Amino acid sequence: MTDLNMVLSEARKLNGSIRNLLRLSSYEDYDDLSGLHIDYRDGQQLFLQTELREIMEKLSDVTGRIEYLSRPVTETSRLHKNRNGRYETEKGHYYTCGSGIEALVKDDYQEVPYWVWTSVGHDGKDYYLAGHKNIRMDGLTVRVRG
Repeated sequence: MTDLNMVLSEARKLNGSIRNLLRLSSYEDYDDLSGLHIDYRDGQQLFLQTELREIMEKLSDVTGRIEYLSRPVTETSRLHKNRNGRYETEKGHYYTCGSGIEALVKDDYQEVPYWVWTSVGHDGKDYYLAGHKNIRMDGLTVRVRG
């Protein structure tokens, strides 16, 4: 049976081909396919442009996730609120609204604590984990990747 590390290894190999496709499509330069030669009077080409743009957007997200997972964990620590009202790690990495965060959560879905990748939100009073509002940020264990 294949394990998770083998799948991650294959994803890393695939990532190079995906990056080449994104460059070829001009998606990385323009965040769309406007760098390609397209006949805007041809309905079929307009259809292909729309569909391929959707595919490239998803592939761009995939490469970002694979690259994220490939970076080493440089810190694992608990968050505390700093004097500016932001939550930060022991080494000073801090989070604001919209920041990505890798956090160790415990909930009713799993029997053991598990790592999630989410973002930080703010409700006007304090920061919270998107999708996990009932989990306190103060004292939360997080990982930072290099």
